[in-house]
Amino acid sequence: MPAIDDVSEIPVVDLPGKAPVSKHILIVDDLKVNFLLIKAMLGKISVTLTWCENGFLALDHIRKRNKTDLILMDYNMPGMDGLEATRLIKNLAPEIPVISLSTFTENPLFDRKNAPFDGYIPKPVNPVLLIELIKEKILK
Repeated sequence: MPAIDDVSEIPVVDLPGKAPVSKHILIVDDLKVNFLLIKAMLGKISVTLTWCENGFLALDHIRKRNKTDLILMDYNMPGMDGLEATRLIKNLAPEIPVISLSTFTENPLFDRKNAPFDGYIPKPVNPVLLIELIKEKILK
């Protein structure tokens, strides 16, 4: 299946004391519907979204040095899961925060202590929690 890139500007909301800025968020999820849901949830903050449908494309996106301020990473994907993709991305660009979006990382058997993620949001994604975490990580 060919890659589908959907890059879009989302309307700006004023942040107190800050000039409006556009941050770049990479969403890595094998289901386009999940990308579209997150895009709708983030409609009130100034961000540019890029979608990669698997870990291989996300890794390529980072290797090409595309501007990326934050990555929202699905855990369970075919080919290369989110854990492996995040480990490889962190080797290339450790400064980019990666937030796991998954039900799996809520499992008590998942070893958060040794995982490379900078935050966790369970699915189904709570939009308030998502925006709060994004603001904490990149809109300080």
